[in-house]
Amino acid sequence: MLNTTLPFGEFTPDLPDVTYTEAKNVVPHKDSYRQMKGLVTTSSALTAYCRGAAAMEDSNQAVEAYAGDETKLYRLGSGTWADKSSTTYSTATKAWWAFLKWGEAVIACNGPVGDAIQTKAFGPGTDFANLGGSPPKAKAIASVKSFIVLGDINDGTHYPNKIQWSGQNLETSWGTNPATQADSQLLAGDGGAVQAIMGGDVGTVICERSIWELRYQGPPTIFSVIETAPGLGTPSPRSVVQFGHTIYFLGNDGFYSYVPGKGASPIGDKKVDLWFDSRVEKTNMHRVCAAVDIPNGKIVWAYPTGSGDCDELLIYDYKTARWSYAEVDTEVIFAGRSEGYTIDNIDTLFSNSIDTAGMASLDDDQWKGGALALYGFDLTHASGSFGGTALTSRLETAELALEDAAMIFVNSMRPLVQGTGSTNTVYVGSRDSLTDSVVYGSAITANTIGEFNTRDVGRYMRFRCDTAGGFDHAVGMRVSAQAMGIR
Repeated sequence: MLNTTLPFGEFTPDLPDVTYTEAKNVVPHKDSYRQMKGLVTTSSALTAYCRGAAAMEDSNQAVEAYAGDETKLYRLGSGTWADKSSTTYSTATKAWWAFLKWGEAVIACNGPVGDAIQTKAFGPGTDFANLGGSPPKAKAIASVKSFIVLGDINDGTHYPNKIQWSGQNLETSWGTNPATQADSQLLAGDGGAVQAIMGGDVGTVICERSIWELRYQGPPTIFSVIETAPGLGTPSPRSVVQFGHTIYFLGNDGFYSYVPGKGASPIGDKKVDLWFDSRVEKTNMHRVCAAVDIPNGKIVWAYPTGSGDCDELLIYDYKTARWSYAEVDTEVIFAGRSEGYTIDNIDTLFSNSIDTAGMASLDDDQWKGGALALYGFDLTHASGSFGGTALTSRLETAELALEDAAMIFVNSMRPLVQGTGSTNTVYVGSRDSLTDSVVYGSAITANTIGEFNTRDVGRYMRFRCDTAGGFDHAVGMRVSAQAMGIR
C-alpha cells in the first residue's frame, strides 16, 4: 500500500503538464494557497465604465478617493461617487485617467488627445478645474523629487516620446524656465511612446521598448535622463505599478520587476508568461491594469480574455515568487482605502439590510477608515473591495507515477484543506500515456469520516479539489494507493 501526500504545488502552467498544477480562485502563500474573496461593492455607480481610480489621504488622514469615466471626474463621499467635473470631458476610446496626489490636492490627466490637465483641492466643496500654467495634455504623470513629470505629451503638437516637468514645487510653472527649473526632453532612439512614469527620488520612465531613469542634478542640467534598459518596455501602460523601490510590469515578452539603479528581472519566465500570452486579448491590452494588494503582499493584474471588460486576475506573491489566478469581472482595480463606517451608518450602503448576501463580515478591515485593501469596479460601474464571499476554488496536484511505470490503483483520498465551513469535492484524473489527455472522472464527495472513496486505475494519476465556502489554507491531497503491476 502506498500512502503519499501530494502538494498543491506551485502554479507554473508554462512547464510540462506532468508538473503543472491548477490554482484558480485562490491566493498564493508559502507552501499552500489561501481563499480568494469576491468583489463586493459598497458605492454608488459611475455613469459609464471606470477609466481609472485612486485613493489617498489628506493631512488629517481622511480618505480622498477619485475616479473618472469617459466624460466625468468623481469624488467618493459616504459611499456616493459625486460628479466633480469642470466640464464634459472627452476621454479617447483607449485612454484612461491617471491621478497624482500633490500636497493637499489631486491632479488628473486623461491622455495626449484628451483634456487639459485637471486639479482639485481635497474635500467635497470644490470641483475640478484646469491646472494653471498651461501644462501640456499628457498620458502619464508622476512626482519625481519635488517636480511633476508628464509623459507622452501634447502642447499643440503630439510628442509620444517626450517628457516634461514642472517647476520645483511649482505645479503651475511649465515650459522652459531656468528660474523654476521647468523643462522638457525628447527621449532619443526607438523606444516608442512613453507608457508610464513611476515617481520617487528617482523617476522611472517606461516606454513601449525602453526604460529610462531620471535623477535630479540641479541647474543647469536639472535631470540626468539615462536609458537603462533599451529594448525592454511595456505594451500595456496600466500594467505598471510600484511598491517600495520595486516596479512591476508586463513586458513585451512576459512579466518583470525593475529596481532603479539595479535593473530588471523576469518574474514570470518559465512560470506564467506563455500561459498569460495565450489568454489575454491582444487587441484589448489597454484594459490590462495592475494594483498592489498591500495588506496581503500581492501584485494583481486584471486583464480581458475577450473583447470586453477584464474577466480574470493574475496574482503574484512578491515575497514567495508564487502565482495564481482568479475569475472575477472588473472594469479596473486599484489600491484603495476604506472610508470608514460604524454600525450606525453602514446600513446606508445597502438597499435592504446589512445582511445583504455577499457582503463582508462586520469585523473586516474594509469598514475601518483608511484601511488599505485591493479595490475594484464591477461591471455596473460601482466600487468596492475584495472582501466578499469566498470564491469556489480549484486546486490540482502534479501527477503521481511510479518509477517502474506500473499501473496505480487509488481507493481513497483526503484533502488537506484547513478551515471551517468549507465543502470539498474531489476528482481523479488519469491517463496511461504522456501523449494522452488527462481524463477526469465524476465528482466524489466525502463519507462520514471525511474520506473520499473511489476505485480508479491509471499509470499517471492526478487529483483535483474544488472547495466552496472558503478556507484558511489548502496544502494538498493525502492519497491511499497501491501498485498493480506493469501491463
